[in-house]
Amino acid sequence: MAALTKARDISAYLAKPHFNQKVILLYGPDQGLVTERADFIARQSGVDLSDPFCLIRLDADDAAADAARLADEAHTIGMFGGSRLIRVSGTTRRDLGKSIKPLLQTPPEDAIVLIEGGDLKRNSGLLNQLSKSPNALCIACYQDLGAALEQLIDEEISGKGLKIDRDTRSYVKSLLGENRMVSRGELSKLALYCEGRDSVTMEDVRSIMGDASKLVMDDLIDAVSVGNPTRLQEVLPKAIEAGNSADMITWAVMRHFQFLHLARSKVEQKRQTASTVIDGARPPIHFSRKDAVKRALNIWPMDRIGRALTRLDATFFECRQKADAAPSLTGTTLLALCLEAQVLGRRR
Repeated sequence: MAALTKARDISAYLAKPHFNQKVILLYGPDQGLVTERADFIARQSGVDLSDPFCLIRLDADDAAADAARLADEAHTIGMFGGSRLIRVSGTTRRDLGKSIKPLLQTPPEDAIVLIEGGDLKRNSGLLNQLSKSPNALCIACYQDLGAALEQLIDEEISGKGLKIDRDTRSYVKSLLGENRMVSRGELSKLALYCEGRDSVTMEDVRSIMGDASKLVMDDLIDAVSVGNPTRLQEVLPKAIEAGNSADMITWAVMRHFQFLHLARSKVEQKRQTASTVIDGARPPIHFSRKDAVKRALNIWPMDRIGRALTRLDATFFECRQKADAAPSLTGTTLLALCLEAQVLGRRR
């Protein structure tokens, strides 16, 4: 069994990647981190990524729809020889495990199959299937928290020769979100702004990251959950302009409603107060958002949260299937939930 879940083991592997297992699954709630690590592993594979005959990209739904396609691609000999990389990304409701099973039974000799999974549960059939096979490697990609965020700041700020004091560092961390790629982009932008100087100041951070993707997404999430359609219409275009795709915006709102579902159960079943639940949230909720999150928790009853999650999940999947229509699909769903929250709030 080859499954890397501890930060120490993952760091050791990434410091010196090997390809003893020909099927590699990266999974977790931080899609940016999944993609970043997949990019890194792809570059380390030795495959010529500029050659379209060596790098094959497959959508997960397409791979799952044709059980033989993935194995056929993996066992195909390149036109000009050399190793090949088959990269599978996206989401599917079909059973991707059926397409992967032949590869686990007969691993390819000159191909690597790199799979970008989503936020798989521990009892996920795909995760169980791959983690039990000696021919597969599973790598968990969890959120940028604590030491991981510190490392990211060290890489992008300190690594560029810039000093940053404790208070400024703490403020920067509060602005970074769950998506590693977005966080790294914001830090890179900050370092570029401060190029030629000795240190990063609090004012620099406010100037560059004051309207960062994290803040915009927080505004959007809170606008939806508390029922503020005017604010939603203001920040949704900003969230898209900041580089957030429609499906990932839907995913971020869905994550918030998942938190509300868990928090609501603690309020109803364990008789905890909304303030206690919010104060004890992990990862911590920034102080500037606590009032909005508390209001949303008081507005939404459990059954309505469940229905909202079902709708968000359907929209997320549809966005992945219909990329051209994704912004419209996301906008329609978020506005509907926002108006629902507005009505629920008036009843409170």
